[in-house]
Amino acid sequence: MLSLNTYGLQRAAPSNQVTLPRLVHAGNAAASLSKLASQRRGIHPLFQTTGFDYGRVVDFQDIGLHKSPITRPFAKHIGFTSGFIEGPYTDSSLGSIEMKKKRLVLSDRLKAERKIRTKDKYDEKQLQLSFKREIRRELREKRRLELLEQSAAATTIQRYVRGALVRWRLRRQHLAVQNTAARRIQLFCKSQMQIYDAKQQLQRIKQQRWDDAAAVIQRRVRSFLACNAARRELDLRRQLREARRFEMLQAADRIRAEAATEIQRVVRGYLGRRSVVEKKLQHDRSRASLSRDRDVVKKPTKAKASRAPGQFAPKPPKKTRGGRVENTYARRMSSSEPSPDQS
Repeated sequence: MLSLNTYGLQRAAPSNQVTLPRLVHAGNAAASLSKLASQRRGIHPLFQTTGFDYGRVVDFQDIGLHKSPITRPFAKHIGFTSGFIEGPYTDSSLGSIEMKKKRLVLSDRLKAERKIRTKDKYDEKQLQLSFKREIRRELREKRRLELLEQSAAATTIQRYVRGALVRWRLRRQHLAVQNTAARRIQLFCKSQMQIYDAKQQLQRIKQQRWDDAAAVIQRRVRSFLACNAARRELDLRRQLREARRFEMLQAADRIRAEAATEIQRVVRGYLGRRSVVEKKLQHDRSRASLSRDRDVVKKPTKAKASRAPGQFAPKPPKKTRGGRVENTYARRMSSSEPSPDQS
């Protein structure tokens, strides 16, 4: 990665992201150059990221080795470097020998540091693992307690559910028994009600017949009583009618007798008055004839002088529509006097 960056073959990173070069080795692991640089500067391992490549001796000339262009197609210079190192070339210069010595010393120091860091890291890992084991143990205990609690809760729920199911089954059985008993009671009650209804219908039929017979008897008795009452009323009315007829006949006879008496009285009075008038007329005629005979000799003047003042000659009788002759003087006469015809 560093060689690619050196030759300008690595892609440009975006402005908001920083890409650090990675170190490769035969184990196909990776390490950051910045981490290696921080290790050389003596940074505390707790502030470093854990990894496999801590303390590994890496130099710039080792970067990109043991990688073929097939694995890294962009690193074309890797083929020349690996061929140069693996080839029969030997660097016997003084600088190269000193550099190799420095590298060996640095490698030993780095190995010792790496061993120390590895041990520290191992201790840290063991501490972390023990902490994790404790956490896992606590979690397992907590999980076990939760499982026990859940098991107890499930047992309680199962107990309640089973109790509810048993109660429900018993209730269903009890309801079935009650339904059977109720059905039997209903059948018995229905049969009794049907019998009672039949008896009531028979009683109603008998009562209807009795009512009809009583109505017929009452009608006959009322008709008989009404006929007797009508007969008595008819007899009474006949008696009353006969009594009224007899009274009317008596009244008619009495009226007839009174009318006959009145007629007789009137006729007798009329006949009496007539006879009186006739007698008076006869008497007047006789007196007139006598006076004429007497006055023949006398003078008329003397006759007028001898007549009393206020006396006039009698008027002739006045006739009515019925041919009766009326006279006030004759009416004053009694009807008991006999008429001239009767005498």
